[in-house]
Amino acid sequence: MNSPSPAHGRLQVGTAEFVRVEWRFLLFGMAMAFCSSLGQTFFISLFSAEIRAELGLSHGAFGSYYALATTASAISLVWLGKLADTMRVERLALFVICCLCASAMLFSQVFSVVTLVVGLYLLRLFGQGMTSHTHTTAMARRYVAARGRALSLAQMGMTAAESVGPASVVALLAFLDWRTLWLLLPLIPLVGLVPFLPVLTRRTCFQDGGGLESVRAAAASASIDDSGSEDILTIDGITHWRRRAVLRDRRFWIGVIWLTMVPGFSVTGLLFHQIYLSEVAGVTLTTWAAHYVFYAAFAVIGTLVAGQLVDRYSARRVAPHTLFPITLACLALWLGDGPFGVLIFFIFFGLASGMPHAAVSAALAELYGTRYLGEVKAVFMPLGVFSSALSPMLMGLLIDLGFGMATLMGLNIALAVLSQIAAMRMLKANPAGRLAGAA
Repeated sequence: MNSPSPAHGRLQVGTAEFVRVEWRFLLFGMAMAFCSSLGQTFFISLFSAEIRAELGLSHGAFGSYYALATTASAISLVWLGKLADTMRVERLALFVICCLCASAMLFSQVFSVVTLVVGLYLLRLFGQGMTSHTHTTAMARRYVAARGRALSLAQMGMTAAESVGPASVVALLAFLDWRTLWLLLPLIPLVGLVPFLPVLTRRTCFQDGGGLESVRAAAASASIDDSGSEDILTIDGITHWRRRAVLRDRRFWIGVIWLTMVPGFSVTGLLFHQIYLSEVAGVTLTTWAAHYVFYAAFAVIGTLVAGQLVDRYSARRVAPHTLFPITLACLALWLGDGPFGVLIFFIFFGLASGMPHAAVSAALAELYGTRYLGEVKAVFMPLGVFSSALSPMLMGLLIDLGFGMATLMGLNIALAVLSQIAAMRMLKANPAGRLAGAA
């Protein structure tokens, strides 16, 4: 059985022309990525001090409750993510944004540990989870030849949020209560995005992918039942896999899942313990923090370069190599000398953070088709969330046990190298004979 064929050539138009024509849907993706920041770790953690002070929580207790809420949201996403296979993108985006805004307003009323966990759960589910899931699934469906570029440009919304969010929150907290701020935050998506959804999600001429509606229409015209009775369907020459078939595919377990779990593990864990790393690296926290400008810049560069490479060479060939910057970053911090080693670390760490997004989403579409991409990504994304919840705890335990820089860097290098090799082998493999239990 053949897998979906990737687009091996570029869309026959320059990137500038592509952006000029497709700016509406690209802006939709960027806006959704920006709004997802309300449920991202970097944003919620900005309110950690105020929340811990009001509820009398230690750093460890707050982190434990956060991990519990994150894990619960990841599990919920396995089922809720299937909505991307049944709802039109405009309606799903409206539903998700409204739920995210309601979650933010609820979070402003946190008064106990129970309400804290519930608030964090909803923010993580509809922010980091469903908001990201909605736009990446829609863009992977609507674009084929320019899929990499579209996904990478949409990711700029998250980069913008990471750039302006922390400074803006710190400034606003100087004269606004944190609860008031969380009541005001929903105005951003409600006023800036929701009224424009019908225009932004309209199809345009360079969207060479079928989208959910077109794929379902093609199945109906060919008298193919795509309601779920078959595990693998071929529609218009493209093979589409149900989640239960994907979960029996060895390529998924041996090669594909590490493309999101390893970056989630390394990036989150190392950033979480950055104070310890700065001390061991022999630089002040001020010097360490000053290098974030390089991290942000190279995260953007990595995202855009990965998108271009995917469109030129296919995501199957590019995705495994997005793990290589993790190896280089850890080597630089481990073997580098003071500020110079930290500089090289942040450059490669930025690439490691930016490159996987477009490549991995595009690889899933190439490998497993787009008809059931919502439910496939819904099981894929929680694995990354789980690894990002695991790494701060595991690395913190290693630090508490007296293991130093060599152990931490060696662990992350080993994970990256082994996962890159496994992904290179598996993403080239033909699924024939690898679907355990298939007829």
